[in-house]
Amino acid sequence: MIKKIHILGIILASVLLMSCIEERLKADDAENAAAYLQVRGGRLLNSTDPLDNEIERLRILAFNKNTGRCVSNKLYYAELNEVINHPIDDGTYDFVFLANEPNIVIIVDALNGIYEYADLESIMYPEQAFQSSVSIPMFQKLENVEVLPGQDGARVDGGEIQRQIELQLERLATRVDVVLEGEEDLTDYFKGVTFFNVPEGITLMSASNTSLGRNKTRKYTLADDAGYFTSVTPSAEQRSRGIVWVKKITRFILPFSNFTPENDDSKAITFKVDLEERHSPSCYLKIQTAGVSGASKDNYTLPYNSALLLTGVIKDPININIQVTPWGKEEHGWEAQNRYLNVSDISVNITDFNGARITFSSNMPVVKVLPDVIVAGSKTMKTEKVFNDLILAAGENSTTRFAYTYDVIRGEGTGYMDILLDEYNMDVETSLVNPDGRHSIFRLILSAEDENGKNSLQREITVNTSQYGAHFQGDHWNGYGYIGAFFRENEVGERIISTQLPRLEKQDYALGYWEVEVDEPYKDQVILSTTPSFDPYVGTDNPGKPEEYPVRPNEYKKGEMESGGTKINGRGRVYFRVGWRSPNPNAGSTGEKAPRYATVTLTFTQATTVENGWRPSYKLYLRQGEAADYIMNPQSSILDGPLQGKSRAYARKFSAFNITDRELKNKTEDYVGLYAKTSKRDAKFVDYPTQAGAFYQWALSKTDEDMADFIRRAYNPALPYNTDSPEGYWTSTQYWNKIPIWASSGSDEQYEYGYGEEVEVCPPGYHRPSDGYIDQVSYNGPYPNYRYGNGYVDVNGITVTERIKGEENIAFSEWRQSLWLNPWQGETIPDTEVLVGKGDEENEKIAIREKTSPAYVANKDINLLFGFYADGYYDRRPMKVQIATTSRLTARLGVGVSINSPSVAYRGTLVYNPENNASTFFPAAGRRLDRGGYLEYVGETGYYWSSSTGPNTATAQGSIVKSVWSVEIAGWNPGHLHILPTFGYSIRCVKDEMSSN
Repeated sequence: MIKKIHILGIILASVLLMSCIEERLKADDAENAAAYLQVRGGRLLNSTDPLDNEIERLRILAFNKNTGRCVSNKLYYAELNEVINHPIDDGTYDFVFLANEPNIVIIVDALNGIYEYADLESIMYPEQAFQSSVSIPMFQKLENVEVLPGQDGARVDGGEIQRQIELQLERLATRVDVVLEGEEDLTDYFKGVTFFNVPEGITLMSASNTSLGRNKTRKYTLADDAGYFTSVTPSAEQRSRGIVWVKKITRFILPFSNFTPENDDSKAITFKVDLEERHSPSCYLKIQTAGVSGASKDNYTLPYNSALLLTGVIKDPININIQVTPWGKEEHGWEAQNRYLNVSDISVNITDFNGARITFSSNMPVVKVLPDVIVAGSKTMKTEKVFNDLILAAGENSTTRFAYTYDVIRGEGTGYMDILLDEYNMDVETSLVNPDGRHSIFRLILSAEDENGKNSLQREITVNTSQYGAHFQGDHWNGYGYIGAFFRENEVGERIISTQLPRLEKQDYALGYWEVEVDEPYKDQVILSTTPSFDPYVGTDNPGKPEEYPVRPNEYKKGEMESGGTKINGRGRVYFRVGWRSPNPNAGSTGEKAPRYATVTLTFTQATTVENGWRPSYKLYLRQGEAADYIMNPQSSILDGPLQGKSRAYARKFSAFNITDRELKNKTEDYVGLYAKTSKRDAKFVDYPTQAGAFYQWALSKTDEDMADFIRRAYNPALPYNTDSPEGYWTSTQYWNKIPIWASSGSDEQYEYGYGEEVEVCPPGYHRPSDGYIDQVSYNGPYPNYRYGNGYVDVNGITVTERIKGEENIAFSEWRQSLWLNPWQGETIPDTEVLVGKGDEENEKIAIREKTSPAYVANKDINLLFGFYADGYYDRRPMKVQIATTSRLTARLGVGVSINSPSVAYRGTLVYNPENNASTFFPAAGRRLDRGGYLEYVGETGYYWSSSTGPNTATAQGSIVKSVWSVEIAGWNPGHLHILPTFGYSIRCVKDEMSSN
């Protein structure tokens, strides 16, 4: 910021006690001296801190004006309110006064040995000489001083005769005081502060220490340096800004840091706030100053004889306001102006997931962002196409991301802007040709003007942008919008909801408006904010923890503050954060709290085809709690379908997470392992609902020794993703002479029992959900279904002459009763036509077809949404394109995060209950094809195993094989299919309750 610096004169306060060194004088001693230089003392001005004014030692050096030789060199120990009579022959001299020189032998010896003026220039005071616990080194130079005979006084540079010289010493240090503010109580986390890149010292007679190293570190902790730190109750003004924690830190004394060029940030002192168990934010110490024609410039210097007051709100990056307070009257080249435009920062770094808040003040009545930004030299782009909603319309003083309020009486105004990327986001095609992301530098112009747009004073703000992934124009219809958010039971921190909206085609392509409101009765539980995330790493593969970034209403938006963060609005890109006001208070009988749920409603203008605008709304479903839970209430009755009027006895508590092997869990992008072997009942839940987990084949022959290595094999969900699976990676072979059955025992000789005991990988207390019987074959509806036109087929070696009815089987389906409001029978693939039979050979072209799917209605018989899910993982990492295959010849693209690691996560399907808003998310992890294990349908469909065996099925190749029941959950209606057990699917476990059939 631009500050006018007033550094007032300081009067030396000292008294002669003793001389300590030999003097080069013609007179033998003070009594016989031909003349005196009389130095009068008094208090140092402009500091109420006596430590700032303290002088313990004063060295007076006099140099012959003509020869430069040192003729007087004397050290005095001094006290206040006395006079020093320094004996010296009358004549003309250059004087140097050094106060509080370091009591270091090598320094004292060097000063004692001064022979000529140039010797002073080789003396360096080291960094340790500048400490809060010792008197501050000071100096003054007086040139061309004529000392008159006797006690007649002296004349400085031809001026009036002075009987006493009043010194104006300057401190060779920078004093730093800090006020830290927090929007949450940081008492349990704050441990101290650290200064990095502190200069090794100062060169005595130079205002610059450019050439000196900057490798010193100053660390101050609450434990060891408690005297620096004071806790303060927030003021009313601070509370109005949401500040609840204030720490004042007083009187750090540092060697000055003055260098050229001033904008060399490699020499800047770095200030860090040390937080335990949190990311510790830091920033360069920088004073914003005025340059030519009022353009602001970077100034990382901390000049001598200056006191700095640092005020910052603890965020990351920490935003520090530096105010230069008066220690003296030197201006150090800073320019004072009648017009001013102060900004909190002139260079910021953002990704496409976060933003930067810049506050500003001015004495001009109008402040606005100019309509063009500069990029790539002199090229320009429209500001509104790059940054979200910063441009004022005629007569406005605010947008949804910018506001300026001017007080006419005081002649001062303040404002803010949140810099957030908008349409300048990478689409899929751009991300494919820029695998390392896109990095652009924009120069945004903030202009302060009078009412007529004249006499402008402008500040150029550099915005460094980095985008590492793809963005989508979307909503909940095409699966490219956010549909909900997940928090563990003790989590309340930010979840980021963002999507691109099209411009309003029928309204001159203006930006569309949107609003979000917390639904009743959740307004006292959920909080919203348009303030962007200030996590500097969000949008990269290594973001910060969302709990470090709580959600609070935007203090600069009146309506948002008035609603208490329950209703927000914006224009253009939809971007907001959602959090909970407190951890989940629900009681838990076994240490796990039952999740609680809430909804918020997003409404936006979608006027690309409707003349007067179209304002659709949809709900986002929030969940706080990781414990397994019911979606459908097991006490409720089924209202429609084949099970109408029956109880929901087989509804189960579904885990919120897929499972993986302990060796694959949380592995990063550089992990190349393709699979791991999971022990019985030893799979691990992933940490986030969007993570794919591992793929497992349903089972292979448990008696065939050749299959032993493949049983319970957990396949990497991301690699390999091409068409060349490594040798020995996968097996598609089936050697079952009998039908594999999950249950442990039974009497039917055509069954081989006990597969559950051998291949179950769900952790203790959980099991793989059934889709019908687990102790016999489940038909779950009419069979055969003739899906591949094979006519009547064998069922376990018996020729089928009429259709088997199996609708009663689904009464034992944990999958259907848990997810469906009204469970239906059969292979629930909507509108699937299958061939029932053909005419005779002469009429071969006449086919008889029927639909196999029931006439259920989406979001009536089962409630679901397909899209992105903000769980603290997916919403913080860049979305990237992943290659998969639908066959060995056809490539498809899937979009996810961490796509080359076992921690990969995808968009997916949220199944919810509108009665209580309970919800569970199923990521569209795709699957491994039964032939070779090729990865397919990633980001499109989730495939999950049940524990139920299906009837024999006909493959596309015409063979008849044994099958098992599985679930497909995607953007379309979910399907229950019996399919080959050699596919690689995800597994979702349910809590053990009563024993199944």
